[in-house]
Amino acid sequence: MTEEASASRTVREATLDVLRELGLTTVFSNPSHTEMKLFEYWPEDEFRFVMGLQEASVVGMADGYAQATGEPSLVLINGGPGLGNAMGSVYTAASAHTPMVILGGQQARKMLLGEPFLVAKDATQLPKPYIKWAGEPARPQDIPGMIAQAYHIARQAPQGPVFVAVPEDDWIRPAGPEPVRVASVESAVVPDPAVLARIAEALNGAERPGLIAGPTVDAQGARGALVALAEKLNARVWGSPVWPRSSFPENHPLFAGVLPPIPELINERLAAQHDVVVVLGAPAFTLFTAWDLFSTNPADPDQSARPALPESVRFLHVTDNPEAAAATLAGQSFVAPPGAVVEGLVPLVTQHERVALTPVREPVPVPEASEPLSQAYLFHLLSQELPEDAVLFEELPIARADFHEQIPLGADNGYFATASGALGFPFAGAVGYALARPDVRTVVVVGEGSAQYTLHSLWTAARHNLPVTFVIPDNAGYLSLKYYLQDQKSWQKGYDLSGVDMAQLARGFGVRGERIEKPEGLRAALKDALTADGPVLLDVVVADPGLFRL
Repeated sequence: MTEEASASRTVREATLDVLRELGLTTVFSNPSHTEMKLFEYWPEDEFRFVMGLQEASVVGMADGYAQATGEPSLVLINGGPGLGNAMGSVYTAASAHTPMVILGGQQARKMLLGEPFLVAKDATQLPKPYIKWAGEPARPQDIPGMIAQAYHIARQAPQGPVFVAVPEDDWIRPAGPEPVRVASVESAVVPDPAVLARIAEALNGAERPGLIAGPTVDAQGARGALVALAEKLNARVWGSPVWPRSSFPENHPLFAGVLPPIPELINERLAAQHDVVVVLGAPAFTLFTAWDLFSTNPADPDQSARPALPESVRFLHVTDNPEAAAATLAGQSFVAPPGAVVEGLVPLVTQHERVALTPVREPVPVPEASEPLSQAYLFHLLSQELPEDAVLFEELPIARADFHEQIPLGADNGYFATASGALGFPFAGAVGYALARPDVRTVVVVGEGSAQYTLHSLWTAARHNLPVTFVIPDNAGYLSLKYYLQDQKSWQKGYDLSGVDMAQLARGFGVRGERIEKPEGLRAALKDALTADGPVLLDVVVADPGLFRL
């Protein structure tokens, strides 16, 4: 590069070079005025621009894309109200440890003295604490290097979203005199052989070993190794509570089910089955509530102890998250990459006798057609029509038990759900996943209540003609809220969603939508929707499933 060319280069041009080098060439965005200077003379032949109609959907789509590729995704939104709109999805991405670089537009530097339109006050503080790292450049020419730094922080374990605030006018300022050097940062962390030996010794000495599969095992590519480890030990495998990603096939005979996020029920299941349990790639444990909070009796002063695990079971915990290790309920915790630990344990454990274990799950009855339709019947038919390699995204706060019972996912199926209590990820995440993996059928099973949070992603699915099938078990209510209260009738205004027609909404965004209220034609509609060229939404009216089951 000549001295004259170097002097004329802008921050925008230098940043695009860095993004190319990092492979961040797919941009998820709902741009505002504060980002427009980046898009001048946009090199559309090199960068794919994915438009979303609302920032929560944009971040949700980027989340699904990153989980599909295993690499950070790139988001560009306004850093003030735009980021505010997106915070529920940022919260979920942080809970899922999704690597993501979010660029937030800020007002021009010379206007920050007052309170200009679209300003991001304390820009780096807004996304905290649900962000791994946040930066705001002191000088315009620092932006390309700061983005490279943010990218590497997002990729490092434990992975997570990062944020860089960029003033609008910085894009057109002169870049630094030298090109930004993008370092190569590779993970070189491996498990301590002594730690592997200790865990293997505990498993080899156990009479009734158990394994708990967390999402990081699959994220680090060790799902097959976990199957080999479980089969060699003849050990039951449980899904970690609030299972956001499948790390073990649910149709495998050693799969025991997903643990409930309630300490008393976790203890009941594990103490009855195991003397040694190893938690792999998940917190020990993610908890949602305690059993005493289901009572409607007057509450006494809380003098109860923190939740604890049964002393009759030895718990060992493997995580790459130091904070999760510090907060563990297990007796021993090891900070190490769970995928590598699983792979390292396979040759170290001894072959246990392959005997059939006593079933811990009740036989699942085959549901029958009815009017109104039951959600169990819907899921049963869906399971029969699913492509063998279909990837499923699920958000069913009231219906998860029916979903997992009727759709036992196999080794070739991917499974993703929200890692947090914030609704909306699967509806948008599936669209992002399909953008990265258009070669497989992505199936979304989400209630009509959860769908409202990122409904706008339907438009993006239609615009890119993505192979996504949206299946809505429509029970006309936020029923996860209904059954918390004893006096349901007086609370009806808080959960009643009657009058929402998801098929009509889908058609308004350009997605083919069909509303189904009777069993006749349901199988044919599912078969067609799962093989269609482009996105299809089926709004299937189902009966109230009643009190949720854990």
